[in-house]
Amino acid sequence: MHPRETLRAVGHALADELRRSRPKDQLAASGQAQSWHRTSGRLAEGRVSDISVQWGQATAARYVTRDTFLHRSVSGFDPTVARVATGGTATGGAPAAKRALDGSGPGRPPAWTEPGTALTALRELEQAARDFDPAVAQVVIDFELAEQDLCLVDTEGLVHDETRLLSYLTVRVIARKGGRVATGFYTPGVSGPLSDIDMRAAGAEVARRAVTGLSARPAPVGRLPVVVAGGRGMVLLHEACCHPLEGDEVLRGSVYAGRMGEAIASPLVTLTDDPTVPGAVGSYAYDDEGVRATPTTLIENGVLTGWLTDQESAARLGLASSGNGRCTTALQPPQPRMTNTCLAAGTSTVDEIIASTEYGIYAEHVGGGEVIESTGEFTFRVTNGHLIENGRVTDPIEETTITGTGTQVLRDIDAIADDSTVGAAKCGKFGQWVTVGVVGPTLRVGSLLVGGTSR
Repeated sequence: MHPRETLRAVGHALADELRRSRPKDQLAASGQAQSWHRTSGRLAEGRVSDISVQWGQATAARYVTRDTFLHRSVSGFDPTVARVATGGTATGGAPAAKRALDGSGPGRPPAWTEPGTALTALRELEQAARDFDPAVAQVVIDFELAEQDLCLVDTEGLVHDETRLLSYLTVRVIARKGGRVATGFYTPGVSGPLSDIDMRAAGAEVARRAVTGLSARPAPVGRLPVVVAGGRGMVLLHEACCHPLEGDEVLRGSVYAGRMGEAIASPLVTLTDDPTVPGAVGSYAYDDEGVRATPTTLIENGVLTGWLTDQESAARLGLASSGNGRCTTALQPPQPRMTNTCLAAGTSTVDEIIASTEYGIYAEHVGGGEVIESTGEFTFRVTNGHLIENGRVTDPIEETTITGTGTQVLRDIDAIADDSTVGAAKCGKFGQWVTVGVVGPTLRVGSLLVGGTSR
């Protein structure tokens, strides 16, 4: 039997088991059958290393009760996991599911994820980076290509099918010239096959960042205005401002708990979590608990209007789930997670924002750092940045950091441009990593602590 038919048979049997095994004090329930293929590895200096091809199947059942959350998962397809989750005894699945499982396997890997196909495309990116400038000395590409087939069962026992695709690259280019060394970073990603990424454009862009950095000056030190480029730059808002809006953090007493309807940000800020953005890496049709994906407005014109919830945190908060229950695979329990963090475009142009900034920095790529999720205190790396002097972007600067708190950043956003870019990032939470979209325009934060060296 075709794996899709197998999944549907397991999904319908799982829905039956969820209904039969319903706890007396149940508030919500969901189930998931999942099959996946994943290819990952590294291309460096024209050679492949650390390549991994994985596949798996899993079944899970989850119940939210008045007092607890029950999660049970198994590798492989087994709808009786729903019975076991509530303390029942598994004596074999439903006949239709059993027939579906006889001889079922993972199927062939999708052609677009096979290493040979992928490496042909990635070598085009590598060559484009090398062609950009003779100073390009090294190109390193980490890649992850994945396809998931899912059958999701919601609280009402309705079964939803979905296929999710992911192509995610982390590209690093090192440039050398006259004894100087600089690095450019870029993380293109799509919820689609690798062919949806423009390899030559990506290679040229990351090489440009590296070569530009060869003339970098030391970064300034002190509290300065920071203009953050759109797309990947929205990681700043994702990490520092939005984690405290996730339902489990609200229940733990985040800085926004009990503040619904209050003005918490500049009136320029309208922030939405949107899992329906076409092509973005955080997009899906249903979350991992079978809740239909819909945009959730978190902040509207500066006012707190929403939280991000899965079934459990929604039940504890007395709300309906916002459709943000996400897990890495069905083997892990879902958590309230962001999908695509979207900042609404403003009315200024990028040139106007730069021109009105007397002295500060322009952060082209915001990299990893540290965040205290409950409070939003953060330190991020600016790996490709520039000085702004007298209203003009001037010299590139060496790698530096920006430090602050999410609550203050939201209040200190004093300009938002009319451009908008879709970027990609990865987000970890309690040991589970998922891809997230970061979507939005160029913005300016009036004051952040910029760290660096001075000489």
